[in-house]
Amino acid sequence: MKKILMTALAAASVQVAVAQNSAVNSAVLNHKNGTLDKALADINKATEHKKTQDKAKTWFYHGVINQDLIGHPIYGKVATEKTPEVVLQSFNKTIELDGKDGQFGKQVPERLEMLYGQILNQAVEFHNNQDWDNAIAKYDLASSVNPTDTTAILYAAYASTAKQDYSKAAGYYDKLISVGHATEDVFKAKIQLLQAAEASDDKVMASIAEGLKKHPNSVYLMQEELRYYLKNDRAEEAMDKLDKAIQADPKNASLYAVRGNLQERKGNLDEAYKNYQKAVEMDPNNFDGFFNLGVLEYNKGSEFNNKAAKMDYATYKKQGAKLEAQAKKHYEASLPYFEKALEIQPEDQATLANLQRVYTRLKRTADAERVGKKLKN
Repeated sequence: MKKILMTALAAASVQVAVAQNSAVNSAVLNHKNGTLDKALADINKATEHKKTQDKAKTWFYHGVINQDLIGHPIYGKVATEKTPEVVLQSFNKTIELDGKDGQFGKQVPERLEMLYGQILNQAVEFHNNQDWDNAIAKYDLASSVNPTDTTAILYAAYASTAKQDYSKAAGYYDKLISVGHATEDVFKAKIQLLQAAEASDDKVMASIAEGLKKHPNSVYLMQEELRYYLKNDRAEEAMDKLDKAIQADPKNASLYAVRGNLQERKGNLDEAYKNYQKAVEMDPNNFDGFFNLGVLEYNKGSEFNNKAAKMDYATYKKQGAKLEAQAKKHYEASLPYFEKALEIQPEDQATLANLQRVYTRLKRTADAERVGKKLKN
């Protein structure tokens, strides 16, 4: 009698277990058959039942079914704005219960990769419609799905910039740096955003210093650092820093170009000229050296020209021609520098504009028109 009772209890136990798992199995079957609305109803029941709510299989299929609703031509309307978050939470729960190497846990990465693309597509759609808040929210969610991918972070920065939330945009560049995408352009963009947000000089200079640790030869970062040194009456400190850098790396053309820029800012034009010359000697393709040499020569020519223009008629008749000849000499001297700079950077707008001015001064009308056609209005 005792043996019969135990057998009956065992049979009852099997029936209960089957009943408990029927919602999950039904969800899986309906998902396989493509009836996602029924699959969703079944799997939602399973997540709430005490016997199945802690099973990895339950949460994996809860994620799969919800994910397959996204963008579905028939059942897409069943999905909500929160569906991608639900999917992410479900897959995270799967990993929590099953581990990364479990039967269901090992299937999660492929599904997360798919989810990242789905959310990113939604973000781009909001972005294209200039719905910046929703775009940023979706980029953030995509980034939480794949924290090491830089695409969502970068586009969140673009959207924040378009929204004119410059501080937030700068924060996204910080995030890019933290995941190893610490390019010179990233630091440049971050610094420009901090400046647009009117951040304190100390905060901007800290970012510049951080950038220079990664990119010690960045002309932009060096020049920005020097600009802030000058702004804060630290010119001598800046010059001392540059001199030490050149001593440590005497063949670095960029350092000479930056020192020339600093000397120019201080009004020491002869020293600036020498440093720019040194830069182009060290590196025949040093754009900054050639461009600034051209500017120095052009400005000297303009000084003579302006003097002649300010003379009264009697004085001009005596001295004007001589001054204009000196001006022409400097304009002619600036020309090869600007032409070389353009050869190095063929699309640089400042170089094209300066070349147009020089050609005009030298009455080379055809050349001025040719260069002018490349200028962007």
